[in-house]
Amino acid sequence: MAKLVYWICDVREDSKAYNIRARTKKEAVQKRAEYGAEHYDEPRKFEIVYKDAFDLMNVCLSEARGYE
Repeated sequence: MAKLVYWICDVREDSKAYNIRARTKKEAVQKRAEYGAEHYDEPRKFEIVYKDAFDLMNVCLSEARGYE
């Protein structure tokens, strides 16, 4: 099994359309400051465990497992 790890800052309001996603926590903190920290929640770690590339694609495209 392989694991994909990334960091996400959820958007707080509708005026910003997208969450921030980054490879590292440091990058997420920098992007949050750049885009306006008041618009985004603190970074949180997100992990996806998958068997192979096809399974990863299914995780990302499915509604249940690929929520983030």
